[in-house]
Amino acid sequence: MKPNARLTYLLERLVSHNATAEELDELSALVDRDVADASIDDTESWLEVHVNQQLPAYNPQQWRQVADQILRSDKLPADPVAPPATRVHYLHKWWWAVAAVVLIAAGAMYLNRNNPRPVRQMVRNASLDVAPGQTGAMLTLADGSQLVLDSTGNGVITRQNGTSVAMQNGDLQYTPGQALAGPVQYNTISTAKGRQFTITLSDGTKVWLNASSSLRFPVAFNGSDRTVEFTGEGYFEVAANARQPFRVHVPDQISLEVLGTAFNINAYTNDRNSYTTLVNGGVKISPAGKTSGAVVLKPGEQLLVTGSHFDVMSNANVEQAIAWKNGFFNFDSVSLKDMMRQLERWYDLEVVYEGNVPDIMFFGEMSRNLKLSDVLNGLERSNVHFRLEEGRKLIVMP
Repeated sequence: MKPNARLTYLLERLVSHNATAEELDELSALVDRDVADASIDDTESWLEVHVNQQLPAYNPQQWRQVADQILRSDKLPADPVAPPATRVHYLHKWWWAVAAVVLIAAGAMYLNRNNPRPVRQMVRNASLDVAPGQTGAMLTLADGSQLVLDSTGNGVITRQNGTSVAMQNGDLQYTPGQALAGPVQYNTISTAKGRQFTITLSDGTKVWLNASSSLRFPVAFNGSDRTVEFTGEGYFEVAANARQPFRVHVPDQISLEVLGTAFNINAYTNDRNSYTTLVNGGVKISPAGKTSGAVVLKPGEQLLVTGSHFDVMSNANVEQAIAWKNGFFNFDSVSLKDMMRQLERWYDLEVVYEGNVPDIMFFGEMSRNLKLSDVLNGLERSNVHFRLEEGRKLIVMP
């Protein structure tokens, strides 16, 4: 089936860099509706035929290499937890990877239409390039001793109060045994910049930690509830146990109570807002230290917390919220500074802004397995430029 005439016209305008802001909005809405003759598949088919032409001011060979890396990451073994059925468009398939060279630059298109200038490529200095983050964490035991888990092999690494702590294929697993008398013992698992990790708690709850995150938890849950403390970003799959509610405290922000569910918390201490996105089940969320003002989320909803203000958003972009867990950056409607904070954490960077950097909104999805240079060279089309200096300092320039 051929795309309808209007879709074809808008795609031609897009690839030729002549689309107006209104036409780009119309194209996005048309594809998002996924209607007959204007579906994602129709659009991809059109791109497959037409992206062989030389796109204005782009390096197709370079982008095909990037697209191949994205495609290879898509073919990795699927995560046992299936993501929501929401369809993600840009940068997820090969042809979208090529097309997104244009799409991700849309914000800069209007700025430069009357005053075009050549694109500057970030200098590819292999000695300064930065590899993507990797699996690794620091485990702090109840006695204060610390274990680096970046390259720990399979097997038991310690025993605490009858609980066995072992590494199994990159996952730290707590297996309860015969508890001994005495006070509750707490461990803390923390990830630095450029690290991510997964842990299975003694009740079977599994937690994925993004970079710069921390989880404090009891070695064994022997009380009337299961309470942990968390900062940063994490995805929780809580083991159901109606007799022992699971609670998550985010210091100075929120407290969550769940029975058995899956949700994502984004609560970095240096971010103005925090987000809790419910994938399935149900959570009750209260302001930290308070019993009033609680809200209950339903699947697909997201709680935005700004200071003491709670705002529940229906029909949240769940796939965007958990993209990091599935190996992607999802930059749909993400501002430049929000994007830079994600890159800063994952690539262990210090980001510095130099000059009047434009405020641009980005769209697209990119693999977290890419080198920093591949990501930045893609963003160079957006009227923003970069300089990487010694000490992992990334300078952002207009």
